[in-house]
Amino acid sequence: MPDTASPIDLPLPREHLAALLFDLDGTLIDTRAINRIALAAVFRPFGLELATLPRPPEGTAFIDWVAHLVDNGSLPADVDTAALWRHCEREVIERATQAPAIGPVVALARWAGAWAPAVPTAVATGSSRVVAESLLAASGLDDLFGVLVTRDEVSRGKPAPDLFLAAAEQLGVAPSGCVVVEDTDIGLSSARSAGMATLDVRPFRET
Repeated sequence: MPDTASPIDLPLPREHLAALLFDLDGTLIDTRAINRIALAAVFRPFGLELATLPRPPEGTAFIDWVAHLVDNGSLPADVDTAALWRHCEREVIERATQAPAIGPVVALARWAGAWAPAVPTAVATGSSRVVAESLLAASGLDDLFGVLVTRDEVSRGKPAPDLFLAAAEQLGVAPSGCVVVEDTDIGLSSARSAGMATLDVRPFRET
């Protein structure tokens, strides 16, 4: 077993750590810039500008935001939500190589894999699977995680705990032994609702 310490202090001691669950956008990969470009392209045909739209809490999945925009009248009630989601996916995937990995967080994931036995890891993200796989592949991280759970595989997005509970279930670990690595208040709330310890990586991310 390696005797090196974790590159980031964890809220659970190693002997109680069953798994690390990572958010993707803004946690492992800095997608803020490409997401803004993608969203602007998606909403432009409706005459909408990002600056004028009511914004959800940071970390809300695109599909959940669109539902909110329909509810408040910013988008027409008969809008093809699935088509908007596919449009957004295409815009993000086209720019996936422009989104840099966040070094300290990636180092934490690699540290988990270096233990013997390794600490199981998963990605639990509000992105769709096709977008998540594209981002991970573009950053060379696609072989680093044992499980990937995406928004299109659970009935509720964050702040509901579904994503993280599904990841823990697929890894075969108890929620109480999981540390969730997140960069948004909504994601941290989701993790706490799942009964998991949390690690806020915003101090380790360049702003």
